[in-house]
Amino acid sequence: MRLEREPLEKRPMLMLSLVCILVLSSYLLATLPSTEKIETNWTLSFAGADDFFQTGQATDFHVFLEDEFGSAIENATVTAVFDRPDTVHHIKKVFSRVEGGLYETDIVFSVPGTWIAMIEAEKGDHIYRNQILFTVDGSIVSEANRDPKDHFHLEQPLPSELQRSLNNIPVFNK
Repeated sequence: MRLEREPLEKRPMLMLSLVCILVLSSYLLATLPSTEKIETNWTLSFAGADDFFQTGQATDFHVFLEDEFGSAIENATVTAVFDRPDTVHHIKKVFSRVEGGLYETDIVFSVPGTWIAMIEAEKGDHIYRNQILFTVDGSIVSEANRDPKDHFHLEQPLPSELQRSLNNIPVFNK
């Protein structure tokens, strides 16, 4: 007894299922996230480590990146999120490449105190993350003179030292 087989082209459901599996597999392989390598042996130098920044003034913020061999990291995409603990800031800035591993961005700080910059440098599939703490002096800056990306507002709960500073302003304390 001989079994007769129907050609594959004549089984539409089976053919459709195989095509769907093939298309779905191709899609999943193409959309899987690339594996990013977190770098831990790069170094970041902060040009203003010993400086005090002033509120209300446009400030050039510089960082210098080196790889594990001490060579400058060129052509990286460098971004930072600037934040002041205890207040709601989320100033995201993209750095411009200057030369030889030096990157810069402009920022206007609106509130005095200790700030943190969370730096991320990306080159290819290599990512480096670091944080910088620094001090900003001055008084609280009016909304018109703040960085356009600074979403600080006075409706949020303020730290006690900022509240005291605001209460010392005669016009504000009415």
